[in-house]
Amino acid sequence: MTLRKIIIATLVATTTLAAVGTALAQGPGWGQGRGQGLGNPDAPWQQRLAAIDENSDGAISAAEMKTNAENVFAAMDADSDGALTKDEFMAVRMGPQTGQNPARMNQMQQQKAARFAPMDANRDGKVDKAEFVANAEARFKAADANRDGMLKAREFRAHAF
Repeated sequence: MTLRKIIIATLVATTTLAAVGTALAQGPGWGQGRGQGLGNPDAPWQQRLAAIDENSDGAISAAEMKTNAENVFAAMDADSDGALTKDEFMAVRMGPQTGQNPARMNQMQQQKAARFAPMDANRDGKVDKAEFVANAEARFKAADANRDGMLKAREFRAHAF
């Protein structure tokens, strides 16, 4: 091997190692990352799906959704009177909250606030457990695109549970 080939090979190897080292040193969070798609098990919606999926079969049944709705209602009903005021409904934040995007968090809270009145079927200014569960069941039915009685990951994510 000539001296020129040795120098070129050494330069290529050094440059490659420097590039790989720099990429590895950056760690997670640089570049596009894993995002919030179906392939990222750490995405907040994936964590929520896993929490509702009691039997860990990768899908949510109507019974699992109902149980979850009942549990969420109990967590929100701060005074345990069997009904949610709008303040109680808004006070509980479900899911991971990293605080990295205050504008997005505000937008999500506004969307949440807009869901309160439609749940209040009898228009008494409160949402009782039956109204809350009925809303969850209606959302489940709307999200179940293939009508198989189960929400798979794509259906769950598409309806922002």
